[in-house]
Amino acid sequence: MSMEYWRLGQLAKGNSAAGKIAEGLIQQFGDIDLPSIEGRPLPVTEAPVEIKRFSPEQREALEKEGYLVYGLTGQSIKALRDSGRKFWSIWHEKFPDFEALVSMQSEVAINPDKLFLPRSNNKTLKQQEDMVGKFSQELGKKVPGVKAIIGDAPDYVELVFQHFDAAKDYLFGVRYNCDFARTKTPVRGSYVACVGFSGAGECLDVDDWDAADGFGCVHAAPLVVPV
Repeated sequence: MSMEYWRLGQLAKGNSAAGKIAEGLIQQFGDIDLPSIEGRPLPVTEAPVEIKRFSPEQREALEKEGYLVYGLTGQSIKALRDSGRKFWSIWHEKFPDFEALVSMQSEVAINPDKLFLPRSNNKTLKQQEDMVGKFSQELGKKVPGVKAIIGDAPDYVELVFQHFDAAKDYLFGVRYNCDFARTKTPVRGSYVACVGFSGAGECLDVDDWDAADGFGCVHAAPLVVPV
């Protein structure tokens, strides 16, 4: 078994940390064969995923404000779909570079009762970023050492499935009229990805919308992270 074969296998499982280590070794030594015993590859210890975390005080303060905390672990859309997660959208299967993007490796806090910033729809991405920036400043006064951001597509995708596993509730689902969270991830031209839910079949829907244009169902959904 070659190092490149093993690297691709780790990425397919969502283990981006191990994949990066293997990539560095390949760049240094080439695509070497892994050692084996009697023709069987030696087991390779996977690198643990290290994520950035809130302090205990920050977590407690966020929870008092109604937030739930999840740890994103560098999952890609492809790895999540290959693991059996259901997507309504299929267009992104033709864009492997987009599907290979991974989520941040950090704890993330969301408030499922206040998922979208009020009146953040019908705004451009720049206007939504300005709104999230002001929201971040106000939150930082209550909980020092945290900030609110607009995340990338795989951040919201992994978060949706983690929240469903924990709460059996669909973020961006019927409760929110199956509307979308705008992301910062470019798709084509001036378009960026949006993450929401299909009303039929309760499947995750990854769509896109022009960053320079607003739409009624495309909102800003701030993610709170450690500074």
